Amino acid sequence: METVKNVLFIFAFGSCGGWVIEFFYRHFVPSIGQTRKWVNPGFLFGPWLPLYGTGLSCLYVMSFITFPNMDPDGWGTKILVLLIMVAAMTVIELITGYIFIIRLNMRLWDYTDNRFNFYGLICPLYTFFWGIICAIYYLLVHKPMYNFLSWFTDTQVYYILMIAFYSLFAIDIMHAIKLLRLLKYLAKEFNIVILFTAFRGKLNEVRVKAKEEDHFFRPFELKSLSMRAFFEKYKDAFTFSKLRGKLIAIRERRHGREIDSTNENPLD
Repeated sequence: METVKNVLFIFAFGSCGGWVIEFFYRHFVPSIGQTRKWVNPGFLFGPWLPLYGTGLSCLYVMSFITFPNMDPDGWGTKILVLLIMVAAMTVIELITGYIFIIRLNMRLWDYTDNRFNFYGLICPLYTFFWGIICAIYYLLVHKPMYNFLSWFTDTQVYYILMIAFYSLFAIDIMHAIKLLRLLKYLAKEFNIVILFTAFRGKLNEVRVKAKEEDHFFRPFELKSLSMRAFFEKYKDAFTFSKLRGKLIAIRERRHGREIDSTNENPLD
């Protein structure tokens, strides 16, 4: 029971903490079709991202891994556990991205421009970032967190927070499922794969042009157009293949100009 209570808190903490990370990251490192505007990241309405909560819960459980004939507190054990953690986080990222593409015709992220990427879903650079997160948690956060939870999970505040979080989270999930079903239906109807960051960016752009009220925690609300009409009119702005094709064409044109400039005779 103690482990379940701890994991429930870890999931909530990781989901909210991951939302904060993405909130700042997506502002300073915008993706394709997205501007440097402060946006609510993810496909849920509230300040939580389940992928991070799931990942942190896995890190918590894996922190208890030990190996026969090895010192549990030795560096050999720590290095092996960290390698397992990084591999697990990368696999979770790959599976999540793959499920969204196959089941929902949607790309939540795209690493195609990063070297040695695998179908744009995982790449060494972001695996390295996962490694940093894993090391920080395992080496610095896990023991203080475990000690904190050993008494906090028996307090009344814990139960109040968990009831509030999971009640709101469940309501949010139900609304998100309706949205995802609609997007999946329209994506299949128009035979496209949606790049989620570009979709949200275009939705916000249309909302601003229509002078609609901007709701930070309702980023997918659009009153001036139905979602079908929005797809019919603007689908090229968030279709993954078209956006990727445009970027490749731009790079080729730039590369072509660079070649032409280097071949110019300076005496002409």
